[in-house]
Amino acid sequence: MCLLLPDTKKVSLVNIPRDTYIHRKGYNTAEQRKINSIYGDHGVEGVKKTISHILEDIPIHHYVMLDYKGVEKIVDGLGGIEVDVPFHMKYKDPTAKPPLHIDISPGKQTLDGKKSIEFLRYRKGNNNKGGYIDGDLGRIKAQQGFIQSFIGKASDNILTVLTKGFSHVKTDLNLVDTLSYGRKTIGITNEDFETLTLPGKAEFRKIQKKVLSYFIYDKKETTKLLEKIYNVKSPNP
Repeated sequence: MCLLLPDTKKVSLVNIPRDTYIHRKGYNTAEQRKINSIYGDHGVEGVKKTISHILEDIPIHHYVMLDYKGVEKIVDGLGGIEVDVPFHMKYKDPTAKPPLHIDISPGKQTLDGKKSIEFLRYRKGNNNKGGYIDGDLGRIKAQQGFIQSFIGKASDNILTVLTKGFSHVKTDLNLVDTLSYGRKTIGITNEDFETLTLPGKAEFRKIQKKVLSYFIYDKKETTKLLEKIYNVKSPNP
């Protein structure tokens, strides 16, 4: 979720964990209580509506979807992205679409496009071995670090980002909107970006005899987060 405040030249990126608990009427299986099931059932509009609901009904004006190939081309066009890989990431799933083969050594290094995709997609090793100590929240932190490093390079190479990624983007932004937002971002630097995570905690819940891990977001803390982003204070109830 990207919040752009043109007047202050600030951009807030709010990560919403894929296991965030959401209850939809008529969708009662354990898997259907996770936000990552929304897109398959309701498409982009369903995702926008759900995120708006979680974030105090703020409007979600547009969406942008960039496929894996687009990410790969952009990263290669920028000469790679430097990240600090926290541990040996190794995983294989030939049935995934596209097939997933991850093998990245730990330590600070510059990842090319292909390795960047592996880094961003990694969750845990085969047979549930390895992975982030704090699960998907750890994965989010790693992805946020990647995004910060990416922004540091991309802010001075906007033309490269646009030319390499344009044919791999799906969006409801028309050309006029795109140019308008582009003008509003002129002058924004890496320091103007902040990466945040929806407040909450991981919790196991049993639904229809199946126990799964969910991320339960904290409504009060979410309100505080939005107040901080928009620099406003909600009236007392």
